[in-house]
Amino acid sequence: MKSRLLIAATIVSALFVSGCATSRSTIDIPVAAPAAMSNQNGKEIYINSVTDNRVFEVKPSNPNTPSLDPSEAQGMKIQLRAIGRKRNGYGKGLGDILLPEGKTVETLIESVVSKELVNKGYTVIASKELITKNTYIADVKINKLWSWMNPGAFAITLSTEISTDIAIKGGASTESKEISVKASDSYQVATESNWLEIMQVAFSKYAAELDRKL
Repeated sequence: MKSRLLIAATIVSALFVSGCATSRSTIDIPVAAPAAMSNQNGKEIYINSVTDNRVFEVKPSNPNTPSLDPSEAQGMKIQLRAIGRKRNGYGKGLGDILLPEGKTVETLIESVVSKELVNKGYTVIASKELITKNTYIADVKINKLWSWMNPGAFAITLSTEISTDIAIKGGASTESKEISVKASDSYQVATESNWLEIMQVAFSKYAAELDRKL
């Protein structure tokens, strides 16, 4: 039995290496346009800030903690684009998964939140100069947004977790909402298309939870 597990882990590890798991990859997560809305709710809202509050570690004990390949370029600009890290069949951290240049986790979450606000009938204004006393103000904090792999004997598990705190201020009152979701599924290999698939499942869940709580 042990020999079978060792052989399976070795095969999975080899597949990861052959799939360029040792190098950085770029994956773009598309955000669909808002649904056509004929009934506005008469409310306007301004997204004041979207802040990445994730904490990166050099050698985390759990793969769901953000980390970067130490052999690659580091810095805040890279962290803001980082959405996951690949691993081999033994769970060792390998190459990073980044959003394309010009995109960050902050702009990604802002796009999703803005889309769901529009779907709920809000008018999302783009400039502070357009704020009035009746405008709602939204501030978003990104606590988790990460994808990772857990090895298995005959399959691997890819997961994506998203968690944000959204504070919406209207007049003298502020309402806070926590939006947290996780998606996981089993795959034979961690191709970029499989990574994208699990990420899109998580973002679909996130959008649905936004829709429920907004």
